[in-house]
Amino acid sequence: MEQVGFVRKISNGKAEVEVRRVSGWGGGCKSCGGSCDTPNHVVILPNHINAKVGDLVEIRGETKNILKYTMIVYMIPFAMLILGILIGMNTLKLREINNYEPLSFFIGLIFMAFGYFIVKVIDKRIEKKDDNTITMTKII
Repeated sequence: MEQVGFVRKISNGKAEVEVRRVSGWGGGCKSCGGSCDTPNHVVILPNHINAKVGDLVEIRGETKNILKYTMIVYMIPFAMLILGILIGMNTLKLREINNYEPLSFFIGLIFMAFGYFIVKVIDKRIEKKDDNTITMTKII
């Protein structure tokens, strides 16, 4: 996957790069008329190519790894939400609590918050690993 980014800031050998997010329809927003807003992403990358503030840079990443990290970010909290709801429903039903549906949803939200904590721990490990999944390849 290749994209173009704009270097916003340089510090400590890392570049803060703003990348235009492509919509699900391929970025042709003017032709669709849906007037959806596709905000930009900011990523912090190692500055191995000595880019300067204001440069346009080509960013390249392995699609396999990007999809893997996307699945981690979205699926762990979602799975924890569903798990929390199911555990809550079964436990509260066994205890014969009348309003078990809203309570089990609340338990699911607590599990989902724990899922976000898990994602944060995984993110810190990936950051330490520094496998350069996404890199700046050249200045345009």
